[in-house]
Amino acid sequence: MKKFLSLVLALVMTMSLVTVSAGAKDFSDDDSITYQEAVDVISEIGVVDGYTGGDFKPTDVLTRGAAAKIICNLILGPTTASALSASSAPFKDVPVSNTFAGYITYCAQEKIINGYSDGTFRPTATLSGNAFMKMLLGALGYDGDVEGYTGPNWSVAVIKQAAGIGLDDGNDEFVGSKAVTREEAALYAFNMLQA
Repeated sequence: MKKFLSLVLALVMTMSLVTVSAGAKDFSDDDSITYQEAVDVISEIGVVDGYTGGDFKPTDVLTRGAAAKIICNLILGPTTASALSASSAPFKDVPVSNTFAGYITYCAQEKIINGYSDGTFRPTATLSGNAFMKMLLGALGYDGDVEGYTGPNWSVAVIKQAAGIGLDDGNDEFVGSKAVTREEAALYAFNMLQA
């Protein structure tokens, strides 16, 4: 069901791409954005926000909490996702008052994300390109246990699947072990809509 809903959302968003380019947000740092089309589309449909000063900050690294928000916005749409909340702390370092608690709770319940063995999630920590790809595949409905996204070699299975459906298209310099940037996250999310 989740995969079907994701595909319906992707179809609706893809159909709206024609009108998005005419009304794309202008960021004060547009000239430093490498993946301009992806950032334009993903920001216009509300999946990724800019900052209050008008910047997008394309090369800033994505945090684990922000990644959960992106995933929820992709699956549920920004309006529904913004209403998510947590009635109890999903991880010992994510109190219900945390900005991302609702998003993290939803992603954990849907088995899209995992915490660490010590019971933490580390919402302010960065995540690798491989980890973000794993989250996107989970959002598309891929089951990590079935697909082999667990164990010591999980990243090999993730990258094979992600590359197979084109999640890394447009980034010829993809290094899965490096921290994913905000503009890379926008590109991969944009590719997910077309996967």
